[in-house]
Amino acid sequence: MLVAAILIGLFAFAQVGARSTVNVRHLPLALVVNDKGKDAKNVVKKLRKESHKKNSEIKWVNVKHTSELTKGFASGKYYGAVVIRSGFTKDINQQTDYLKGKIITQKLDALVVKTPMAAKTAQFQQQKVLADSLTKKTPKQAKVSLYVSQGSNVTVANILTTALPKMTDRLNQKISNEYITVANKSGLTLSPQDWSKLQMPIHTTLIKRNKVSTKKISGMAPFLVTIFCWLGSLIASLLNWRDHSKNEKKRSDGRLSLTSVTSQLISGVAIVTAIAVSVYFFTKVCYSVPIHDPKQFLLLIGGVSLVFYLLQSAVLDLLGIKGWPLLLIIWIGSMAVITFIPQMLSPFYHNYVYDITPIRFAYDLILNQMYITDASITGSSMMSLLYIGIASIIVMYASTLIKKRKEDSLA
Repeated sequence: MLVAAILIGLFAFAQVGARSTVNVRHLPLALVVNDKGKDAKNVVKKLRKESHKKNSEIKWVNVKHTSELTKGFASGKYYGAVVIRSGFTKDINQQTDYLKGKIITQKLDALVVKTPMAAKTAQFQQQKVLADSLTKKTPKQAKVSLYVSQGSNVTVANILTTALPKMTDRLNQKISNEYITVANKSGLTLSPQDWSKLQMPIHTTLIKRNKVSTKKISGMAPFLVTIFCWLGSLIASLLNWRDHSKNEKKRSDGRLSLTSVTSQLISGVAIVTAIAVSVYFFTKVCYSVPIHDPKQFLLLIGGVSLVFYLLQSAVLDLLGIKGWPLLLIIWIGSMAVITFIPQMLSPFYHNYVYDITPIRFAYDLILNQMYITDASITGSSMMSLLYIGIASIIVMYASTLIKKRKEDSLA
């Protein structure tokens, strides 16, 4: 009963606690400004004003060129982008000029009705030419492109897919209201056709990068593959440890000898090879999940599974079956946080769960390999797993010395 209560408490703390505190804070988004005009600067100023709040959802990252976005998405610097296209200010000015031309035209028409002779004056003709030149061209919408890196994190991508268009809608509404205010003050009456040209000053295009198709299990593939690696290694390490413990002939104190630990390592290579092939078979062959580089995928899955195997074997060699709950704690805690990004987690879960769980490092690498274009798998997560693997091997061999030292001291 006590064990059941503890396990439920741990699961609730990890799963419910982490998810109940999830909130987007300072989500990094790239801001690319390809227009140096006044109106573009005003839009940038409005966007930055919203992000300066203490608990702002967005943190803008300045990026000079649109061509840099692919690299930024791959490195995880940002998860989306707002690109103000060149000609933005020119198009806004054209809209303003069109409205100005319509106001002048209406005033001239009213003047002709009231004073027909005024149409023959030079000043009237000048104003008429000016109005015609301002309204000659149909105003264009200023262009803004919205980028969402879908593969970086599907949850964040879904948020941005809704939030970014809403952001530009607010800008559209603000500029459109300014036009309406000017028109009302001037007593301008425009046809619905004319108003339609000014109601949506900004045209937005939503572009998805690192797309996740339904064949990729709607973004859950990296998570599931990571779980397969962990569970396969977890069960295999336990069975292999029990097998070596039962057949241990050189020691009678319940620990493995140097020879058995070496045998664990050698057999572990064969085990993780089988795990990698099995994961690839069920992922690619059975469920047709796209894998663009099978060789790299197999090597990565094998490496990740080997680190998991070494970590779990080290715990078992050091603590025996009593170490099993520790492995469950790692598993339960990791499941609560690895599908989120750091900016969505509370400080506690970010600093003391997300940043240290080995499963998260593996998840990052697998996600990059499966979803992210040009992403490197030789970054900080790879180095963290490498250090964990080396430390685990050291612990496995060090565990063979514990009983010997006690026996030597007694002798």
